[in-house]
Amino acid sequence: MIDFNRKLSISEKINKQIDTALELERSFQPSRDYMGGSRIGAYCERALQYEITKTPVDPDKDLTGRILRIFARGHWIESVMSEWLKLAGFGLVTGPKDGGQFGFVSHDGHVKGHTDGIFVAGPEQLGPWPRLWECKGLEQKYFLALKRNKLQKEFPTYYGQCQYYMENLNLTDNPAYFCAVNMNRMEIHWEEVEYNPEYVSMLDAKAARVIMSCKAGELLPGAGQDPDFFKCKMCNWHDRCFSIK
Repeated sequence: MIDFNRKLSISEKINKQIDTALELERSFQPSRDYMGGSRIGAYCERALQYEITKTPVDPDKDLTGRILRIFARGHWIESVMSEWLKLAGFGLVTGPKDGGQFGFVSHDGHVKGHTDGIFVAGPEQLGPWPRLWECKGLEQKYFLALKRNKLQKEFPTYYGQCQYYMENLNLTDNPAYFCAVNMNRMEIHWEEVEYNPEYVSMLDAKAARVIMSCKAGELLPGAGQDPDFFKCKMCNWHDRCFSIK
């Protein structure tokens, strides 16, 4: 039975104010009209089309204040890791002198990406340089799965991001350094990601296919056939997609 007379705790009152402000701020931010390079390795091409065409998400998939706080956590860990790496003797450059991040544009502006940073120097035994740097903060269960299964198998989207960024930022000579931080226990996991030109060609063809289909007004097939498949259930357009299959 719902208790309509229950008073909100002080935590609930303050957090509601914060979340409302975050959601309002988000509503004024322009949505992007291009495919993010960090998303090109995503599981489903139809979902990428929905992203590019700004298709409204399912009613229960709007970005809440709590989710926006989780996004902010990812930016914090990148900033802190950057400072730790510089303290440890790495020459890490995170953006041009005038601010921002290093980025690229491909497919006539329909694909854009920005990297966390580029190692230009560091301890001799960890070179050679330069190398792409990508950093993620993960819940413990995802962190442990990454350590167990490695990046390409467990997080193909992140693997694709590394590959596509190495290609488009001309950082293919040396493996990328990918790190993940366990946000529960602050463990740090590192992987070297070797450049894979065949994989990049596959991603490039995928990007072209998605963009051309959007221009033609054609909807590509959804990758999943089972609405209960976990990747489909997590999709922002789950209900929309399976209503038209």
